[in-house]
Amino acid sequence: MKQEPVGLFEKYFIIWFRIVTERIWTGDKKLRNTTIAIFAFGALNVFLLTGSVKDFFRLKEAAVYDIPSTLYGLNDKGEYEPIAEYYKFSRIPVRLEQLKPEETALSPDNRHKVIQCFLSTEDNSFYSHNGIDLKGIARAFVVNLMAGRVKEGASTITQQVARLKFLSIERSIARKAREAWLAFLLELAYPKDKILEVYLNEIPLGHGTIGVGAASRFYFRKEVQDVSWGEAAILASLTTRPTQFSPIVNPVSSMNKVRVVFRKLVENGRMSVSDAEKEYAALEEYYTNLNRSPNDSAFSDRLNRFPYITEYIRKNLIRSIGSGRLYNGGLKIYSTIQIRHQEEAEKALLPALQRQTLESNQRAFRNIDAFDDLYGSGYSLIADLYDLPDFKFHISRTERTFSSAYQEDIRDEFFALNLLTGDDFLGDVIDKNYTSQTTKDHLLPVEGSLIAIRPETGYITAMVGGSGFRSDNQQIRPFQAFRQPGSAFKPILYAAAMDHSGKNPDPEKNVTPATLFADSPLQYLMEDGDEWAPENYSSEYSGFILLRKALEQSKNSVAVRVLEQVGLSNLMESLRGLLQLPGRDIPYNFSVSLGSFELTPYELTRAYAALASGGKTVNPISVLYVEDNAGNVIKDFRKEFDEDDRKQIISKEAAFLITSMMKDVVEEGTGRGVLSYGLNRKAYGKTGTTNNFRDAWFVGYTPELVTSVWFGYDVGTISLGRGMTGGKLAAPVWGRFMARALDREPHIEFPWLPEVKVTKKTVCRMSGKLPSNQCHDLFEEYFIPQTAPKEICNDHGSSWNVVESKQNLPSTQVLHTEKKKQEKVEKLTPSSKAPKRKKSVFSGDEEIDY
Repeated sequence: MKQEPVGLFEKYFIIWFRIVTERIWTGDKKLRNTTIAIFAFGALNVFLLTGSVKDFFRLKEAAVYDIPSTLYGLNDKGEYEPIAEYYKFSRIPVRLEQLKPEETALSPDNRHKVIQCFLSTEDNSFYSHNGIDLKGIARAFVVNLMAGRVKEGASTITQQVARLKFLSIERSIARKAREAWLAFLLELAYPKDKILEVYLNEIPLGHGTIGVGAASRFYFRKEVQDVSWGEAAILASLTTRPTQFSPIVNPVSSMNKVRVVFRKLVENGRMSVSDAEKEYAALEEYYTNLNRSPNDSAFSDRLNRFPYITEYIRKNLIRSIGSGRLYNGGLKIYSTIQIRHQEEAEKALLPALQRQTLESNQRAFRNIDAFDDLYGSGYSLIADLYDLPDFKFHISRTERTFSSAYQEDIRDEFFALNLLTGDDFLGDVIDKNYTSQTTKDHLLPVEGSLIAIRPETGYITAMVGGSGFRSDNQQIRPFQAFRQPGSAFKPILYAAAMDHSGKNPDPEKNVTPATLFADSPLQYLMEDGDEWAPENYSSEYSGFILLRKALEQSKNSVAVRVLEQVGLSNLMESLRGLLQLPGRDIPYNFSVSLGSFELTPYELTRAYAALASGGKTVNPISVLYVEDNAGNVIKDFRKEFDEDDRKQIISKEAAFLITSMMKDVVEEGTGRGVLSYGLNRKAYGKTGTTNNFRDAWFVGYTPELVTSVWFGYDVGTISLGRGMTGGKLAAPVWGRFMARALDREPHIEFPWLPEVKVTKKTVCRMSGKLPSNQCHDLFEEYFIPQTAPKEICNDHGSSWNVVESKQNLPSTQVLHTEKKKQEKVEKLTPSSKAPKRKKSVFSGDEEIDY
């Protein structure tokens, strides 16, 4: 409801009134002065009641509409295409020139049928009065007096425009006086056609529509210039009480009101009786086929192709430009979203989440007998006192228990046995039970996230925030879900460690892809007396292993040893720079190496984007710029993400080395599922699986795009199920999305690659050192020059365990260095009380079954 503020003029008048009153009563001719003052103040009071000096300056606002804003995305042709609209009420502005004259002469007035219907019902003498229809007021007064109620209004179309644009809907004499005054001013300022056009675009017509353009599209699914006489009559029938006379809510009332509209057309000489009857009868098909919910609204018709993106951008724009301007300003918002990427993201993730919901089979509420067990006897007493109905289930507890056990366990075993026996009847029964079960609606949905960012520009090209955008599921998980990254954090740790070694070379502590680490059990005594024993996923260990191979196999013990060797304090600056966590800090403990602290998918993807851009920070952006309705740029977000803001966090050499190591993860390690959809370009990434299979990740990149995929429940303590690793769940979705999204884009190389200064060395696969005459299994590895190995291998013939070598590697593959002495496992401090042993904070995510 519009409220008019008290202006400076009104405040000044009160002070002036006091001064004048004092002068009247201090002069000699008090009676004459009083009489004159009464008439003067009376006239001034009428003016102040009905008008204001500010009204003359507000008239220009009458022709300004509140127009929805449009969000644009980029299509395959490089052109911007609408993908969403922002508004609270639907409005499609219509120019009067669009409503062309009628070709069929059913009326002496050849104006468009919509105009004729509204003029007949609202203001037949619109083109002959000056804003106030005195005859109409007198007629309405007599009609209402005889009816004993308000049966006919006396407001002209001009008065209605004044009310819609400047006043509230309050029923009072003061408001009607203001309405008449403003109508008079509007008639002076605008031609009749313009006033009529404003009216047709401002009149509320129900179900969230404003104006005839939006109403025509909502009620009839057609443009207003294409409506029939009957449809035009329906629009004109909605002006007084849109809900009561809506054809969707009250078809009978609507038909009766439409009959009144046709009668007005006949009375005003715009249509013959026979033509009116014919057009009214033609509406029967519309009402017969009308099958829509009474709660349907124009908001549900709003263009919104990608709801998660629409909502994310809406929240950001409200903070920067305000909600009023966003919903009503007719803005054109140009986003970084690529329509093909977004479509493929939804096609890849959403079906996978639905399948995993059934596979994980976690019930939202399992103990349905809890109420009966705890309060059953008490309820019986209360029911006797207050005459309540008996508390009962539709089926017995035994039936519920058997049904749950059958669907979750026994049925699968029957199905496996039936495959062996081949009994058709039993197979049909089991198949029918699978399709007819009603437990799906009671399953807790597995949620997920996918976000894709261009590493060089920071443009967010696609984002999916969950299993489906609904009223009860609007969390934008790429930005709001704080989850532990698990092993997906290892590339960030290793990149920081290799960068530190490059800047602070130490032959005893250098970390390179070819550094040898002991993959063996670890135990640490905590401050509270408990033990922390990080374990590998399979609880199996490989002895000494090169760092490259350790990342490929996602060895947890090696990650802890890397952090122990370099020192967390030496890596903290690089880790903070890569993760960019304002207001939060990285925990200062060794469990950091296993991804034990929480990050959002967006934050983790941004850190990988820094690796993909050669160690430079990336400033993600989702909106490029915003234009007003006239085409003027009112907000340019590109200036906030200038290239000068990007910082070199780690060296290009360290980024190159970790990139080459993640290539092995995809081709030979836990990320092989990426290749299942035929990705035809080089890919680099890492899986991640947290303890008890609560989260499944794959984060990776190509030179063109950085993408993360996450699976998990919103309740972080619920498991996805045994064996639900990042390699099994997230990697195939990542591979499908990247293969389809980049299918039409040319292959490129990292633009920073020519600037990388690394040295290539042939080293022994067993020790990571320079080969001796006894070394026969050799490969080439890249090193930061100052960390290249100088020691010659002399380990052959020894009895310690050696990891099996990888055969026939391409000569272009990046590989390893320097031997590392085996780390000693810390001895526990003796204690009279046996300390409690803590399991690994995280499982690893070695793949157990593809």
